[in-house]
Amino acid sequence: MTIDFSFHGPSVNESSALPKQFFTDPGIYDLEKDKIFRKDWVAVARIDQLSNPGDYLTYDFFGDSIILTCNKQGEISAFSNICLHRACPIASGNGNAKNLFTCPYHKWTYDLEGKFRGAPDMEQAVDFNREMRLPSLNVELWQGWVFVNASKNPEPLAPTIAELEARLTPWNVADLKTVGVLKYDSPWNWKVLLENFMESYHHMGPHSETLNPLYPHSGTYAEETNGNYTLLENPTIDETLSPSFWVGLVFPSMMFAMTRKPEEPTIGWYQMITKSVDQFELNIHVLAPQTVIDNGHAEEALATYQMIHGEDIPMCDGVWQGLQSTQYTPGRLSHLEGCIWHFHDYLERKLGPS
Repeated sequence: MTIDFSFHGPSVNESSALPKQFFTDPGIYDLEKDKIFRKDWVAVARIDQLSNPGDYLTYDFFGDSIILTCNKQGEISAFSNICLHRACPIASGNGNAKNLFTCPYHKWTYDLEGKFRGAPDMEQAVDFNREMRLPSLNVELWQGWVFVNASKNPEPLAPTIAELEARLTPWNVADLKTVGVLKYDSPWNWKVLLENFMESYHHMGPHSETLNPLYPHSGTYAEETNGNYTLLENPTIDETLSPSFWVGLVFPSMMFAMTRKPEEPTIGWYQMITKSVDQFELNIHVLAPQTVIDNGHAEEALATYQMIHGEDIPMCDGVWQGLQSTQYTPGRLSHLEGCIWHFHDYLERKLGPS
């Protein structure tokens, strides 16, 4: 499949919005799975979700069910959740497996790194391989997130976003705790939400009474960045009254919003688990320091993200309906949509002609 990127100019002021087939064409979604999600680093968890030996969680990795575990040494692994016998998932949800995973179908067992450990009544199988293991994925920990990569020998993540790490270092992001997770079934293409998230141009619309008075749309700008990420700065009208905040995207899909207040930084990590071209599950992880929890402000932080996303949902619904129209033609991008332009640049690098 050859994809036309002529809409994407050399700058945001020379570019247009994505053509609708990028949102609606199952062929492009399949290409994204193969060339983007299965070859790049994807954030799947926070370290505090896997903090004790035996802790595990299962994850739908673009159609492949995987398990993330913490072993006795505190090391995190990722591997297939599909039994090597007759393809039954060996685990579901999350919990603590102690030492072994046992397939519920025929009781084959695997350890916390995915190595085969035993199977009943297999003594008569000729040349039965007891050294096998479940297929594994690469794991990298970064600033408290657990990233996985399904390709064979991927480029390490950290060097590609070293500049972003330096920007986040003063706020001890790696030590933030998950104070709650808001879950939403989202009947749109994943890029509908991502593009909504990565611009504050729309603050004057659905957030006219909430975000825009503090973080006005007209003050938005995409920062100059070097690396596999883009960053939106949205300063306040009066920096003495309230901190400015960042909206970031580690390509392809790790989105976070951060209030830049060093003593109590709060982050909303918008995690998308894509199901199909027109469906994903959104988990908004609200992260905060222990002081926010101790001061009883965790519920307030969760309520804020719930309110803001509640204002965004009708807009995403409307965009998705509009993308079904035969009369829609993509419009020009505003200078306030620089991060979207950076995202399109990433898409062209991954999906455009080699």
